[in-house]
Amino acid sequence: MATGLREARTGRTFVGRLPTGSDLVEEIERFAAEQELRAAWVSAVGALSRAAFAYYNQTIRQYKEMASPRHHELFGFVGNLSMRDGRPFLHAHAGFADINGEPLGGHLLKGCVVWVAEVEIRELIAVELVRELDEMTGLALW
Repeated sequence: MATGLREARTGRTFVGRLPTGSDLVEEIERFAAEQELRAAWVSAVGALSRAAFAYYNQTIRQYKEMASPRHHELFGFVGNLSMRDGRPFLHAHAGFADINGEPLGGHLLKGCVVWVAEVEIRELIAVELVRELDEMTGLALW
């Protein structure tokens, strides 16, 4: 298949709220491991007490990590779960807004502290998604 796209089917769907004070990324990955999810699509909405994110500089092939210790609305979150190093790995991008409505965001990192997070996780079945180093980009991709 020239495009790299593969057919997948949906399995179970999980919805719920994450605990206040938990780490957004760690909590989703923990739940995925507990449920033995190997591939899934993830979305979320809510608010954070702390935001942690990164920008990938394509020229030098490195992430610039950033954080904001203020409260933020989580206005956009789209991501997926796949396998990396034998366990579920969340790859997500998120947008945050501060008290003035100013946006910021990027590649989601561990260190996002949940104030409120309503999450949907849709399992993907009949497909194997494993992250491995891609030499061209320097990223771990399917």
